[in-house]
Amino acid sequence: MLVHKFICRGTVEEKIDALIEAKLGLSNDILEGGGEMLLTEMSNDALLRLVSLDIDSAMGEK
Repeated sequence: MLVHKFICRGTVEEKIDALIEAKLGLSNDILEGGGEMLLTEMSNDALLRLVSLDIDSAMGEK
């Protein structure tokens, strides 16, 4: 069996890794230093905006 590994920029895996890093940063920012209270004090609309999917960013369009 012969396996080829291509190393390229702009791959789906690279975008997934960037998204994971961004989510980890966001969760750390929210949860550090009493962030639990911040979440409970947010309005429903603000909380939904925080966790909603920005389809343009997800599709790579601006």
